[in-house]
Amino acid sequence: MDQGTYARVATRMRAFVRPALSPDTLPMPLDNPALDAAPAAETLDGANLSGPLADFLLAMSAKLDTVVSLLSQKRLEDDFQDAVEVLEIGAQGLEFVARRPFAAGDVLEFALVLNQYPLRLAAAVGRVEAVAASAAGPRHTVAFTRIREADFEAVVHFVINEERQQIRETRWPR
Repeated sequence: MDQGTYARVATRMRAFVRPALSPDTLPMPLDNPALDAAPAAETLDGANLSGPLADFLLAMSAKLDTVVSLLSQKRLEDDFQDAVEVLEIGAQGLEFVARRPFAAGDVLEFALVLNQYPLRLAAAVGRVEAVAASAAGPRHTVAFTRIREADFEAVVHFVINEERQQIRETRWPR
């Protein structure tokens, strides 16, 4: 993985965790090719459908995305042993709190929930570098050791979007 310096952003994201065999273990692929397809509205533009029918189909597509997302989250809960809360994330690693402590040196596989609906996930393997006490529970600092290129880009995209949102909130408070 590129050892350049990347931004980190504070967040509150759910992630699923399980032990990994080694720092070089390839994380489970979690991508959904259907989510990468062209947006449904653009696809329907050339179909010569009436406006109400196109709107109905778009609403049905959104509902199906929600159902698939819920089923996928259930599968993640079954496949991964622990759910954790990520407090900070960047392309090189993350910090999370968990109900139970992990030890420094533990190698973990993460399924990061970047977006709930539609479900957008990224997978990575990382090593726990440090554990510190916090009011929310043990706070773990993790350095990624293996991440697929698409997942790396998804995390970077997430960080950039979160930074933009935080800048907007500080410039234009409600």
